[in-house]
Amino acid sequence: MRDITDILEEWPYDSDSSVRKITGDDGRELLQVRTPLGIEQYELSGRPDGARPYGSESVLEHVEAERRAHIDAFGDTDEFEIDAGMASELQQEGLVYYYRYLVCFQVGEYEIVAQDTRRNLRMFDLMRAHCRDEEVVNGSEQYRPYVLRMNAAAEALQAVGRGEHDRARAMIQRTLDAIDRLPDVPTATFDYEKERSLAILRGMRKAIPEAPPATQEERLERELARVVNEEDYERAAEIRDQLRQLTARRGPAPSRAPESTSNDE
Repeated sequence: MRDITDILEEWPYDSDSSVRKITGDDGRELLQVRTPLGIEQYELSGRPDGARPYGSESVLEHVEAERRAHIDAFGDTDEFEIDAGMASELQQEGLVYYYRYLVCFQVGEYEIVAQDTRRNLRMFDLMRAHCRDEEVVNGSEQYRPYVLRMNAAAEALQAVGRGEHDRARAMIQRTLDAIDRLPDVPTATFDYEKERSLAILRGMRKAIPEAPPATQEERLERELARVVNEEDYERAAEIRDQLRQLTARRGPAPSRAPESTSNDE
């Protein structure tokens, strides 16, 4: 056993600066999170905790391989089933990916967020198709609106970063439509997550301008979309004030010169 006080003292806890990227001994990138009582460490590829259950990258990949083997043997998936024990392993593993993509969203690692949310949605689909315990399936399905929302937010913010504002708005609209069409899940959590996700995505869609903003405003517009998704409405109000101040300082747009009426074209 080792006392890790020296490690914790080397990186004192600061709620405003609690996440950092480091390079591991073998050169791989790692993400560390300083908590009040310790340090969490996440792999940035593969399973977040670095484990390889059943010799696979994850439990999900293991079950997917078993499903493919079943199809090869029997030609279909009619008798393929995920039992309660394996379902529990899949759900617990999904939480590990959730912890990583939540931290990655906070630090702007949107590609990892998009990847991990797609992965958890794939797990939900597998559970829904092959687990016969409806209560267990609903335990995952009740979070589908939230995971869809985080996926859309990550994809849209990447698009905003590339200046593809119309594409970002379209992504959000597609996800709004998808969430609105979800079959009901008989839990209070599903109802809450569905309504909250719809409201937050509508706010994000509104915060993203239809045309690329001026360079000085781009960072603020992107930050506004992010904090709306995180429900940090106090920060959102501050950003809107900054945007209004920028507009006021810039003054009215100059009048355009009359367009040529020549027929040179």
